[in-house]
Amino acid sequence: MIAILRALQIIRPHNVAAAVLCVAAGYAVAGSGASWPMLLLAAAALVTAAGNVINDYFDYDIDAINKPRRPLPSGAVTRGEARWLYILLLIAIAVCIALLPLFEGAWIGAWAILLHWYSSRLKRMYLAGNLLVSAVAASGFVLGAAAAWDAAAGMLPAGLTFFFVLGRELVKDVEDIEGDRACGARTVPVVAGRRAALGAASAIFILLAAAFPVPYFTGTYGPLYLAVMLAAVLPILGLSAGLSLAQRSPGMVSLLLKAGMFFGIAAFYLGARRPG
Repeated sequence: MIAILRALQIIRPHNVAAAVLCVAAGYAVAGSGASWPMLLLAAAALVTAAGNVINDYFDYDIDAINKPRRPLPSGAVTRGEARWLYILLLIAIAVCIALLPLFEGAWIGAWAILLHWYSSRLKRMYLAGNLLVSAVAASGFVLGAAAAWDAAAGMLPAGLTFFFVLGRELVKDVEDIEGDRACGARTVPVVAGRRAALGAASAIFILLAAAFPVPYFTGTYGPLYLAVMLAAVLPILGLSAGLSLAQRSPGMVSLLLKAGMFFGIAAFYLGARRPG
C-alpha cells in the first residue's frame, strides 16, 4: 500500500487525469457515437505518468530547493525506484503502442520521446520547454478527435489550450525561479526577469479571456460551453491576470489555472454540438 501511495505521488494523478480528459473531450467534440477508445485513453494516462516520473528524476536538484517535499528530494521515493517505475511504464506504453492503430501508436510514441526530451534538456532552455509541454498538452484534443476521424474538430480547443498551458508554464517558472537559477536553468524569468515573465503570462490570460467566448457566438459550441466559461474559466483567467500584473502569488495563480484547465475541458465537452 505504501509503495502504491508513493507511486501515485510521483506520477501526479491530477496531471494524468487532465491528459486523459483532453483526449476524451477531443473524441467527444468530434461527434463520435462509438464507445470510448479505452486503450488510447490508457496509453495517454501511461505516457503522462511516465513523463511526470522522468521529469521528477531529472529535476531532483531543482526540486530539492523549490519543492523539497516532492517524493524524490524528500526521500519518499529513491531515484532508483523512480527509474524502475519509469522503465515499467515505458514497457506498458510499448504494449499499448503495439495494440493501437498505427497513427495512434505513433502519436503516443512521439509523446513519450518528446516528454523525455523535455525533461532531460528542453525544460532548462529559454522558452523551448514551455512551448513543447504546451504543445503536447494541447495536442490531446487533436489526438482524441483524430481517433474519431475528425482531427479538425480538435484544433480549436487545442489552440486555446496551448496558450492556456503556456501562460501557466510561465507562472510556474516564476514560482520555481530560485532553484532554476541555482541549477543553471535558463527559463524565461531567470533570463528576462520575474516582471517580464508575469507580464507575458498576464497578457496571455487577458487575450484568452477575450477569445474563449468567441466559439459560442460563432455557433461552434453551445450554451453549456458559454455557461461554464462565464461561471468558472473567465473568472479564473481574470484573477490570474490581475495577480500576475501585480506580481503577486504565482503559487496561487498556478493552482487557480490547474482548476481552470479542468473547467475548460468540461466546457469543450459539454458545449460541443454533436450530430443527432
